[in-house]
Amino acid sequence: MRDAWRAYLELALGLTEASRKKAEQTARSLVGKGGATAAQLQAVAEDLLSSGTANRESLTRLVRAEVDRALGAVGLVKADEVVALRDRIDRLEADMEQARSRAAAASAAAATAEAAIPPSAEPAVAKKATAKNAVAKKAVAKKAAASKTVGRRSADGSAGGQ
Repeated sequence: MRDAWRAYLELALGLTEASRKKAEQTARSLVGKGGATAAQLQAVAEDLLSSGTANRESLTRLVRAEVDRALGAVGLVKADEVVALRDRIDRLEADMEQARSRAAAASAAAATAEAAIPPSAEPAVAKKATAKNAVAKKAVAKKAAASKTVGRRSADGSAGGQ
């Protein structure tokens, strides 16, 4: 990886060095000829500037592509991906807060509905249970009375009660 960076830096330095040297040589030759006009010097300068700009842009694209490849290999994400994920998290948190609000409102409505139940309905259930207990006690009492009558004998020795 370091070798690749060295190569890129040497390329960048070489491009700028070559452009500068070329500009100096061209300017000297034009001035040495003596017949250089301002228009010719302007054209050469613009040509050198445009080629320098193109070289820098090419180098920038090359470095970005290499960095993207390296980040992909390592598993790191780009800043725009992080921003997109943060936006998604913000939306999900807002949705979750709305869901909590709706759940709280539904819970409050259920509590209000439960409080609105008339109190007379609850004792009716209790009365039914009391009535069942009373019936059960009567049945046990009848059974006990019947067994007592069966167990008694009359004076003549026969079974009593009937």
